[in-house]
Amino acid sequence: MTNHPMIAHGQFALATLVLCAAVALGGGQGTLGDSLVQLLSLGLLALALWRHATDPLARLPAWAWLAALPLLLPLAQMLPVPDALWGLPAARDAIAAEAATAGVPTSPRLGLVALGAERTLAWMLPALALFLAGLQQTAPQRARLVAVFVALACVGAVLGLAQLAGGNDSPLRFYTITNTGSAVGFFANRNHHASFMAMALPFVLVGTAWWMNQRREADAGQALWLVAGIGLAALLIAGIAIASSRAGLVLGMLAIALAVPAVLQVRRRAGTRRVLAIALAVGLTLGVQFGLLGVLQHFQRDPLQDNRFHTTPIVLEAARAHAPLGAGLGSFRQVFETFEGPVNDSEYVNHAHNDAAELWLEGGWLAVLLAVPLLGAFAVAGWRAWQNAPSPSPAVRILRQAAWIALLLVLLHSLVDYPLRTTSHLALFGLLAAFASRPPQDKRAIPCP
Repeated sequence: MTNHPMIAHGQFALATLVLCAAVALGGGQGTLGDSLVQLLSLGLLALALWRHATDPLARLPAWAWLAALPLLLPLAQMLPVPDALWGLPAARDAIAAEAATAGVPTSPRLGLVALGAERTLAWMLPALALFLAGLQQTAPQRARLVAVFVALACVGAVLGLAQLAGGNDSPLRFYTITNTGSAVGFFANRNHHASFMAMALPFVLVGTAWWMNQRREADAGQALWLVAGIGLAALLIAGIAIASSRAGLVLGMLAIALAVPAVLQVRRRAGTRRVLAIALAVGLTLGVQFGLLGVLQHFQRDPLQDNRFHTTPIVLEAARAHAPLGAGLGSFRQVFETFEGPVNDSEYVNHAHNDAAELWLEGGWLAVLLAVPLLGAFAVAGWRAWQNAPSPSPAVRILRQAAWIALLLVLLHSLVDYPLRTTSHLALFGLLAAFASRPPQDKRAIPCP
C-alpha cells in the first residue's frame, strides 16, 4: 500500500465541490439540486473508502464507523417483517382496518410510506461522504475547507441583502415557497439562513485572533488582517440581523459567547484579544442599522402563539401511538394530518419544528437507541477538544473547538426547527463533525497566510 498524493488532492477538490454544491443547491428540500449533490457524494464516498484501503496516511480510525449508525435506521425500515411485528404499534390497527376495507394489502415493511427509507438513505450520503473525507484531510486542507465555508456564509449574507433590495419578486430568491419579506440567502427558510451564518461566526473570530497572534507586531499586514477579520464578523452579524430570525439572533449571540474561551486561549499579544470586542461593536452597530427593528417586531408577538408550540404536543401524541416502531421515515406529513386538531386545520405543517420529536415519530425507539451513541461521541469530542491535552498545533486545537461550537449551535437549533433536514446543513454537519472529532494524521500545522 502506498501514498497517492494526486488522489489526495483530487479528493480535496471533490470535497470542496460537494460542499459548495450542497450550500448552493441544497437549501430547500426534495429539489433537483439535492439529487445532484447526492450523486457527487457517491463519488466522494467511494474515493474516501478507496483511500482508506490503499493509503496508510488516509486510514480511517475504527470509531469512524459510528457514522454508519444513522444508515441502520432506513436500512431496517426497508426490510420485510412479520405481520405480528408490523401491527405492534397501536395506531396500525386503524390503518390495517382501513386497508382491509379498501381491499389493499398492507406493506410488509416497517415504514408506512413507500420509498421513504430509500429517499432518506440517499439524503444522508453527503454528510457521510464529507465526514469520512474530512477525517482524511491534512491540517492545511481543513483550514482551506473552513475558509470555503466562511466564504459561502459571507456570500449568503450579501445575497440576503440583495434579496431585500430586490423585493419579494427578486430573481435572487431561489425557492418558490420561501419567507418573502426576509433575507433567505441560499435557503428557502430565513431561520436556516441565519443559523448557517451563526455557525460560521466562531471560525471568523478564532481565526482572526490566531492570525493576529501569528503575525509580528511590526508586520504591515497585521492591520489588514485585523480589519478583514472584523469586517467578516460584522458582515455575518449584520446578515443574521437582516434575516429577522429570532432563532438566528439567539444562535449568533451564543456563537460569540462560546467563542470567547477559544479566543482567550490564543497567546497574549497586543491587539489579539481586542478582536472580539471590536468585531462585536462594529457588528452590533450594523445589526441595529440594518435589521434589529424587524427582529424586535417578531419578539413583540407572543412566542406561545407560534405554531410550533402547538404542533409539538400533537407530534408527541402521534409518536406514542406509533411506538415502538415509528411511522416510518418520510411519513411526518401524512401522520400529522391524522392527529392534528381544529387549531391547525388551516396550517400547512411540513415538519415538527423539533427534530428530536419528529425523529421519534418516524423512527421509533430504534432511532432513539441509535442517537444515544452518536450524542455520546459528540460529548466526548467536545471534552477532548477543550481539555488541555497535547495537540498537533494551537491552530488545530482552536479549529476543533470552533467546529464543535458550530455543531452545538445546529443541534440546539434542531430543538425548535429542522435545519438538518436540508442537504446544506446536514452536509456541513458531517464535515465539521470530522474536524471536531480528530486531529489530522498529517501533523503539519496550519500555515499562517
